[in-house]
Amino acid sequence: MDSVIHFLDAKLNFVRQAVTVLIIAIFVLMVLVVFSQVVWRFAFNNPFPWSEELARYLQVWLILLASVACIRKGRHLAVDFFTQAFPFRFAKILKLVSYACILIFTAVLFTVSIHLIVITIHQITPAIRLPIIVVYLAFPVSALLMFMETLVLLLKITGARDRANMEALENE
Repeated sequence: MDSVIHFLDAKLNFVRQAVTVLIIAIFVLMVLVVFSQVVWRFAFNNPFPWSEELARYLQVWLILLASVACIRKGRHLAVDFFTQAFPFRFAKILKLVSYACILIFTAVLFTVSIHLIVITIHQITPAIRLPIIVVYLAFPVSALLMFMETLVLLLKITGARDRANMEALENE
């Protein structure tokens, strides 16, 4: 079991670094686009017609990719009262059920988003004339990455022997 976890972790490390760089790049680009929009609107009274649309699509990518990082680091909003209040075995079962639900959700998200892409493959965005597939690809990409990160967490928690070990495995 440990060899499978280490194999998946090793394979995901490059992807994790790439996602981190992409999140930073998207955020910087989004700030620059919105800042330039504000300057051109108020200083020159001539706003860019494409900046709002580009910022919106960048935000979609930013949120979904950041969700992948949040799953990996356990930073999503959660109610952990029950996992702290109950004995370790029950807390472990709750964690496993929670991760199983996330796996199901991300699998459904992946499937539905692929269907959405197939339906809208020929559409383009109104202002920047970008194929809509570029925007919608954020959903299956992030769903697949969230699935992989959750699978690694699920496997790690399965091998946990006590509460401290479980929390340490989640925060690796």
